[in-house]
Amino acid sequence: MANKDYYSILGVDKNASDAEIKSAYRKLAKQYHPDLNKTEEAANKFKEINEAYEVLGDAQKRANYDQFGSAEGNPFGGQGGGFGDFFSGGGGFGDIFSDIFSAFGGGRQSARVQTKGQDINIAVTIEFEEACFGCEKNITLNKTDKCSACKGTGAKNGKEFTTCKECNGTGHVRFQQNTIFGTTIREAGCPKCNGTGKIIKEKCPNCNGRGDIRNSKTVKVKFPAGIDNGQTLRMRGEGNAPAGEGIYGDLNIKVSVKPHKLLVRKDSDLYLDLYVPFTTTLLGGKVDIPTLNGKYTLNIPELTASGTLMKIKNKGVKVLNREAYGDLLVTVKAEVPKSLDKESKAKLSELASKLGDNSYTKYSNFLKNMK
Repeated sequence: MANKDYYSILGVDKNASDAEIKSAYRKLAKQYHPDLNKTEEAANKFKEINEAYEVLGDAQKRANYDQFGSAEGNPFGGQGGGFGDFFSGGGGFGDIFSDIFSAFGGGRQSARVQTKGQDINIAVTIEFEEACFGCEKNITLNKTDKCSACKGTGAKNGKEFTTCKECNGTGHVRFQQNTIFGTTIREAGCPKCNGTGKIIKEKCPNCNGRGDIRNSKTVKVKFPAGIDNGQTLRMRGEGNAPAGEGIYGDLNIKVSVKPHKLLVRKDSDLYLDLYVPFTTTLLGGKVDIPTLNGKYTLNIPELTASGTLMKIKNKGVKVLNREAYGDLLVTVKAEVPKSLDKESKAKLSELASKLGDNSYTKYSNFLKNMK
């Protein structure tokens, strides 16, 4: 039963708890049970799942499997410390083979490691219209830059250094290591020059030999049309300088968008709850509504039911990074007056009597069903 990845078979992490393993097994066992799946493939899968759970569901077998790759324990005898330990990864075959490949040029590259500077994370709030149409803003931030006086070397004038004799300027050294397979060669960063390949003779007075300085810098940020609340804009290379050779980190800008007074945005569509006098929904009329491009005259047909949704094409927000626009969706809602005088009540009562219940289809159906 060895040489199988039982964790992958059950779809769980190697650090999964007993409960997580049991839950994963039950789910898969039900999915591939022979009573529900008559195919040969399902039968083989069911057998494989049971085999995996037989090992991982037993504490001792799982411990043996984790350490030796087999539920039976150390294939070479003993309780560990022998050949079996090499299969577990700690100073085992993976490291040994890496050392062997390094000795023949297959390990770490001879060039110095290129590091990346730390990212800078900030939050910026923009107006609703700025998010819809896009905008540019100058943002001032504090960041680490390479020292211009020494060009990031840390040495005075960028020249007061010598080549490290320990690594001959490569930034790494090789050393021998004795293993059960014999003598192998490993590579590591040079401890004398910290992997830079250079020894500073006289420190740069501007940065005191660090190679970088803290600056206040203004960055022009372009917010694209259609960017939404909660999204993050990344500007590559505008973060902090790396320690030594390498590339700058990134500037990550989390965007917060102020709400509009009337419009609500969902993705690229805009929504508006339009409250109008109930007489307008009965008699019809025209109402000016807001859009991103100014006012728009909406025609409300006669006898429009309250709650009617009206769509205005391409009056929404520009789709991010596309030449397309969302829609404006207006929900018409009838509003009744706060109060009525005697004359108005009398006229409405007269109108109600004249129309009768049969003028209202849904209400009349409701009355019929109540009988």
